[in-house]
Amino acid sequence: MIIMIQGFGSAIATMFSDDAKFGFLLRWAHDYQPFAGIVTGLLGIGVLILGERGKSSNGG
Repeated sequence: MIIMIQGFGSAIATMFSDDAKFGFLLRWAHDYQPFAGIVTGLLGIGVLILGERGKSSNGG
């Protein structure tokens, strides 16, 4: 969930301002925003879905 928030949040933050303080995990990718943020957010969604899928297959 944190990956998703950081990814989409940093992409949105760079669209509306040039302040890189929000995406502290993606500060290294500031030159590649908003695409790096979108990809990271999609990766976070994928991890979240796979985690929930694993929980449901284990019966938990």
